[in-house]
Amino acid sequence: MKILLMGGFFFLGFILCIYNKTSVALGTLTFVIFVHISCGIIGYFLGVGIIIEDVLRPTGITGRVNILANIALFSCVFYGIRCFLENKNRWLLFYISFSSFILILLSGTLKNIISLFGAYVVYVFLSSKNKIVSAFFFIILALPLTYLVIFYTPIGERLIETAIAGVNVEVEEGEKLESSLQWRVLHWKLLLDDWIGRFFFQGSGIGQAVNMNALKISDGKGYSAHSDWLKYLVELGPIFFSVFIYYHYKLVKPLYVASREGAALESATFYTFIALVIAMLAGPVYFTVCFFYFFWLVLGVIAGKRYLKPEKIKKHYSHELNVEVLRNTLK
Repeated sequence: MKILLMGGFFFLGFILCIYNKTSVALGTLTFVIFVHISCGIIGYFLGVGIIIEDVLRPTGITGRVNILANIALFSCVFYGIRCFLENKNRWLLFYISFSSFILILLSGTLKNIISLFGAYVVYVFLSSKNKIVSAFFFIILALPLTYLVIFYTPIGERLIETAIAGVNVEVEEGEKLESSLQWRVLHWKLLLDDWIGRFFFQGSGIGQAVNMNALKISDGKGYSAHSDWLKYLVELGPIFFSVFIYYHYKLVKPLYVASREGAALESATFYTFIALVIAMLAGPVYFTVCFFYFFWLVLGVIAGKRYLKPEKIKKHYSHELNVEVLRNTLK
């Protein structure tokens, strides 16, 4: 069903674009994200959220910290880049991007902070015309933000907790794990061990990571992999996983080429994809709202733009163009 939803939203974005309704697609997306981000922040200050380790974390109208944080990651990068590259509605774009960044801090999602920094580093190396200036700006910006994150957000507490606990996968059954990172690493090790021992070539099968020999809750049900890339590696095996990687490379290559030419929407979508890919290393992102709704809708709009090349646009909208010529002639 989720794969069908991806295709459905891609097709929806494509159709809206070729029928000159791009503003409807992007405007609806902006409205939905604006509502999610605003409800998340307002709800947090009203005490709405989930308390994890004595810390309130916002959930907004999604009801889940992780889902809301991933939406914030998407919108922070997507609208942040468009704010710098587009001339229209810059204050709105900046507001959504900045609010999304604040929401990421409030949510305490370390992987999303790392994903933001990672996406910027990739931008410096791939697209920045002046890499030295961009790197210097990154350092100047990163230092105070790092101080803010460590000492004034829940993320800092988790960093300190992780640093003290370290990473140790040699634990006894029933032993308490001191950090979520340690839990993840142990879970990943068990999944990899089971994959190498029983499913190395063929993989365990799509959706079967929760049934592998790894950490389980008291009733015997397995946890999710908490890493999309590891999940698809153990489920698909090396051959199909390579196909999976190649497919996504072909998917985003045109976005990268267009971003090098300064296309705002393509640049925003490409670096949003980079941020989400980094977040997938340590969390479930691929089948959350920000990816299979938002990303694929925008991708469909971009595909529609590529389909309507200049000569096709002139033919497709000849009536509208002729009306505009008539108006200019009358003037």
